[in-house]
Amino acid sequence: MAGALIFNNYDDFCRQAAEHIYAILKLALVHKKRASIVLSGGSTPAGVYRYLADNQGDFNWEHVDFFIGDERCVPEDHAHSNYRMVEESFLSRIPHKNRNIYKVNQTLSPDEAALDYHKQIKNYLDKNNCFDLVLLGMGPDGHTASLFPGYPEVAEKRRLALATAAEGPLEPYHRRVTMTVPALNHSEHLLFLLKGGNEKKDIMDRVLRPGEKGREPEYPVQLIKPACGRAYWYFSK
Repeated sequence: MAGALIFNNYDDFCRQAAEHIYAILKLALVHKKRASIVLSGGSTPAGVYRYLADNQGDFNWEHVDFFIGDERCVPEDHAHSNYRMVEESFLSRIPHKNRNIYKVNQTLSPDEAALDYHKQIKNYLDKNNCFDLVLLGMGPDGHTASLFPGYPEVAEKRRLALATAAEGPLEPYHRRVTMTVPALNHSEHLLFLLKGGNEKKDIMDRVLRPGEKGREPEYPVQLIKPACGRAYWYFSK
């Protein structure tokens, strides 16, 4: 696992992360016709998405398939919707086809939506093996996507998407549909995008520090290990 890049300035964080994203996707498209990216919700990646949209150059986003890593069970136009944030900051500002966006169907119940999303992901990975790039954040409790400490979804080994059995423990309090550890680990490259105080940095440092052999992971984020490549950490104060 790679070490962390730490930035004092959020704009520099966004620029460097976005350039890294472009480099990964461009390399993927050298070897095949389509690339894939799993997009993170939350507030931290919004600036990265805006930088990507503002600095497209000759990159053709129509050759990329998009997934949402996790979603709150709210309508797509709700203020708490991850898809709404991604759409406003990124997807609405780049050329793409709606058929290349894989997301949670909010017209279904949480459990039905999770099963539907599992099938979408499985069908895609059966044909493509790995996502080229997964973007993730991390909360102050060490959760990532909607995989929260102590929640049963963290231990899932088979399903690629699940609905949380209860509302998330952090605001905003909604049930969620999330990619699971097996889905997120089907990745060629993974970027953790973090912004915050010492609590997040302390967890990041503990994750990156070699642990005792056989010791159980303390945080869900420690379970995310790309099967096909490497993970990179970006942290902005």
